[in-house]
Amino acid sequence: MKRILLIFVVAAAVGAAAPAVLAPRPVDGAGLGPGARAAPPGVALVKIAGSFDRPVYVAAPPGDTSRLFVVEKTGRIRIVKDGAVIARPFLDLSGVVSSQGERGLLSVAFGPRYASSGHFYVDYTNAAGDTRVVRYTVSAQDPDVASTASRKILLRVPQPYSNHNGGQLQFGPDGRLYVGMGDGGSAGDPQGRAQDPRSRLGKMLRLSLGTSPVKVGVYAKGLRNPWRFSFDRTTGALWIGDVGQSKWEEVDYLKPGRRAGANLGWNGFEGTHIYNAAVAARLDKGTLTWPVSQYSHSVGEAVTGGYVYRGSAIPSLRGFYVFGDYATGRVWAMKGPDGTRVALPGADHKVAHISSFGQDAAGELYVVDIAGAVYRIAPAP
Repeated sequence: MKRILLIFVVAAAVGAAAPAVLAPRPVDGAGLGPGARAAPPGVALVKIAGSFDRPVYVAAPPGDTSRLFVVEKTGRIRIVKDGAVIARPFLDLSGVVSSQGERGLLSVAFGPRYASSGHFYVDYTNAAGDTRVVRYTVSAQDPDVASTASRKILLRVPQPYSNHNGGQLQFGPDGRLYVGMGDGGSAGDPQGRAQDPRSRLGKMLRLSLGTSPVKVGVYAKGLRNPWRFSFDRTTGALWIGDVGQSKWEEVDYLKPGRRAGANLGWNGFEGTHIYNAAVAARLDKGTLTWPVSQYSHSVGEAVTGGYVYRGSAIPSLRGFYVFGDYATGRVWAMKGPDGTRVALPGADHKVAHISSFGQDAAGELYVVDIAGAVYRIAPAP
């Protein structure tokens, strides 16, 4: 299946996936581990101020509890400050961003020392459709405006097709900048880039920003399209929502402090199921990192990775990983990597098309609707 994730049209395509599976697993993996079926609390979705142009992400600088930054796919970052949208964009890249299909301005990450450095980072596709990771600095005169003259390109990755761009940026607990890269697009990873050590596509990249030039390393390979991933701000664990191909969506988990080198199996495997038998036969099955949750396309299509909740507004939700599905608007929570995927009451099916989840400086979570709205996950009334 070819998925146009960011205009979010799910279209059928010829699938070559074999029905085989590596080992006995749940048919519709509602959590693959032996963990208890922990029940998350009921919540409510509270719409924040403003309507946005195809929003795809929300974030906030460390320690900044008065502002929320909303990324619009068409190239702008807007600020919601003290409950109101500031008219002037924080950053406007609409003149340099290609936003057709899955392309666009895809995320923002604020440096760990943003309060002193003013450095933040964006991931976008340029006019040619290629990935750029760029550093900017906030204006010295106005904290609600970025200095466009401060632009510094840190990473250039050519994109052979228009889809599977990845696009998420996150700072890890090691202070390095992680970049999610899709396999380059088309369908089925036809050039095998996800398993190719010479390619930066189909990888979780890790940038060491303290060197000149920036050092780019591969943290994990075998990814199809890690559209959204996050680090647990308490434990440092990495959670990845990797969008599937023909039949299966998956959530991957890498333990805190894990060394580089994980192989998540694409395009030999889609979830735990064989996709390309020839590739699967060449992989060392004992060293692959298998998903902690997977679900079939009878349940949903296009997983949207989320966050482990570490806020204070909903104490009984703490420790749950909250994520969803774009095509169905389903929202789930699971307590740890061995937990079972359970619908999140009050949020499940409330948003038609979930383009992203987000987290503010206080650890509260948000759900982004590609149609224009952003919701805060709040305690049930």
